[in-house]
Amino acid sequence: MAVHRMKDGIRLRERNPLDPLFPAKVYVNRAEDTAPGQNILFLHWHEHFELIAMRRGKAVFHLNSEPFEAEPGTVLLVQAGDLHAGYSRFGGAAEYVSVVFSGALLRDWSGDPGYAELLQPYLDGQGRLHPLGASGETELAERVIADIAAGTAGGRLLARTGLLLLLARAAAAQPAPAPARPREAQLRQERFKQLLRHVEASCADKHTIEDAAARVRMDPFHFCKVFKKLTGSTYIDYVNQVRMQEAMRLLRQEDCSVAEAAERVGCGNANYFTKLFKRYNGMTPSEAKKLGPGGGQP
Repeated sequence: MAVHRMKDGIRLRERNPLDPLFPAKVYVNRAEDTAPGQNILFLHWHEHFELIAMRRGKAVFHLNSEPFEAEPGTVLLVQAGDLHAGYSRFGGAAEYVSVVFSGALLRDWSGDPGYAELLQPYLDGQGRLHPLGASGETELAERVIADIAAGTAGGRLLARTGLLLLLARAAAAQPAPAPARPREAQLRQERFKQLLRHVEASCADKHTIEDAAARVRMDPFHFCKVFKKLTGSTYIDYVNQVRMQEAMRLLRQEDCSVAEAAERVGCGNANYFTKLFKRYNGMTPSEAKKLGPGGGQP
């Protein structure tokens, strides 16, 4: 079971593909001192489902452009391919657990008539489960987390069964599968994903709202409104998050000097870089460098 600081985790997650024999992983996300509005789940997406179980603090998660408030006991479902991000609401300690799993994990039951009727539309992306569909399933979600963390054959079987039960209950609570996103909405989200990939691949370059709007075929004013709704942050804030996340990686994993890290993420002014770094990572660049590749994790 991976345990990491919130500011280190998302890139680690994307570099850890799921085991095809048991495509599920647990990530414990912790921060002892967050500021109100601080990012605790970096904006991203993946081809798998995700279960988010809030344990400490209060947060708001933006899932497929909709905001959902979370407190201890809240369980949220993220469907495959959906953009999602999270922010601390009031500051202080925050902790949540993510279970990332592939729909393939549940296909052993595909011969069951109930599976085809109840779950197949969601696993195939033809229907949408409400993110709060797992609300009230805190105990079951925590059992799934513990079973995966056990790392045993019995634990994996129990976790698989628990995830099936969670999704089945969420699907059964809906009168009928909610329709999949309209084609235009899917195209818009794909354009935004391409934009996010572009920013991550070239974070040191200059990124303007006008250029970003052109890439997703919108006027700048409309783009700013849609980006904020979709991600919970402004475009400039997102660019800064990407830069400071990359700076953290450079300082801790590539042994870059503070000046070199600043230059490689497009921040030539040392004072401005330090200010941004502390704002997004909760520590100075020098403090981050002292942590080393694996230091500072609970």
